Amino acid sequence: MARYAGILKQAGPLMLGRGGATVLGFALPLVLTRLLPQAGFGTYKQVWLVVTTAYFMLQLGLAQSLYYFLPRKDGRERAWLTQASTSLLLLGGVCAAVLYGARFLVARQFGNPELAEFGLQMALLTWLMIAAAPLEISLTAEGRVRAAAWIIFLSDAVRVAASVVPLLLGMGLRGFFWAYVLHGAVRFGLQCWFFFRGGRPQFDWKLLREQLAYALPFGAAVLLDIPQRTFHQWAVGWNVDAAAFAIYAQGCFQVPLINLLYAPISDILQVRLAQPGARENRVHLFHDANLRLAAVFFPFTAGMVAAAPLFVPALFTHVYDPSIPIFRVAILLTPLSALPLDGVLRATGHTRYLFRVFFWRLLITVPAVVIGLKLFGMIGAIVGHAAAESAVRVVMLDRVRRELEASWRQVLPWRQLGVIGVASLIACVPAVIIARLAAAGPRPFLPLCAAEALYGAVYLAAIAMMPGEGPPVARVRRVLLGHGAPVPA
Repeated sequence: MARYAGILKQAGPLMLGRGGATVLGFALPLVLTRLLPQAGFGTYKQVWLVVTTAYFMLQLGLAQSLYYFLPRKDGRERAWLTQASTSLLLLGGVCAAVLYGARFLVARQFGNPELAEFGLQMALLTWLMIAAAPLEISLTAEGRVRAAAWIIFLSDAVRVAASVVPLLLGMGLRGFFWAYVLHGAVRFGLQCWFFFRGGRPQFDWKLLREQLAYALPFGAAVLLDIPQRTFHQWAVGWNVDAAAFAIYAQGCFQVPLINLLYAPISDILQVRLAQPGARENRVHLFHDANLRLAAVFFPFTAGMVAAAPLFVPALFTHVYDPSIPIFRVAILLTPLSALPLDGVLRATGHTRYLFRVFFWRLLITVPAVVIGLKLFGMIGAIVGHAAAESAVRVVMLDRVRRELEASWRQVLPWRQLGVIGVASLIACVPAVIIARLAAAGPRPFLPLCAAEALYGAVYLAAIAMMPGEGPPVARVRRVLLGHGAPVPA
């Protein structure tokens, strides 16, 4: 019997790279809320919403298709990479032209004339981001995980430094966004260097049709997925001023820990599932990824909900205290990220199903958000979004269950998830007590540190005390890190 490395071990370099980037990137909104007035910060969030929405939608699945084709090692890697890279460069240019031409329309839609002043920066930044999209993906799919990790870390280091310096020099948002454009140009230059270093470009129309047959249904799904994920922000942005949108945007603040863990584990899961001979181990691979994510996301969610009255003012000052209820609802979506469903469906080639399910999710989300916003204001918008997201995730889990040929009892490691969930709730007690006593204080950072430290200690102690094999330390290690499973040699 042989053993294979667990998902967490293979994703380790990516997680370290993202971890370093997280430490740097996490500080950016903290600095911006202190360097920019609330209306200026709201303008920044509106520009970034436009750019990131276009970036994720206009890739059309071409960058992500590399996770499917490159691990095959069929001797046609240059063609797959050439076709994806060239297509993304052209798509980025078209998107940039449209975005620049529509800058006044975008500004009117948000009710913020200042947005039009940043039209050129928005267009260039979007073009460069789309063109450089294959950079880390191609390296990861080729097995060069350490190189991808270093690029992730250094890219965010340059981005944070380049964006803060113009503000400190008094250059305002205009200098800030030009720094972002410079960062995008550096990334695109690095993408070109890696590409041409690997050999001459290759182009094959037959292979392109095959690649598009996989990528376009997924790209069409993303065209629905991104509007669905961001519709609540667009809806609120269209109905409130920039200062109020800043309150909502900070309430929807996504702690980088989620992307730090989910993206590398989901990416490695997809690569592993696409490899030859992986079919008999699919359920175990899915369980392994699910438990590694749940072991962090479950306690993270419970701890953030308990300590939200300390977390929000500690990061963004008491000016953003109205964001706390919104933040609590938004963070409740985090446990759903413990289910790497889209990675499984992409790895098994079910991109057409993703398009259909994302279409129905968008149809459910729009009325849910609009009704919630009209009846209950900004908190209603995030509640409507969360309800629609949760319902569709259950439907996707059922599809993955059938793809893995598992019953509802088998598709998830229910007992281990139950242990993690109970430990997460028990650990909330000290965090809630500290939050209630210190939330109104002028310096919430130290109470936040104390609350989270106690939360972590109680969480680990609760896991250690749960029934299971081995000594307490071994049980904690098994829950957090997992282990490889035996596979016939």
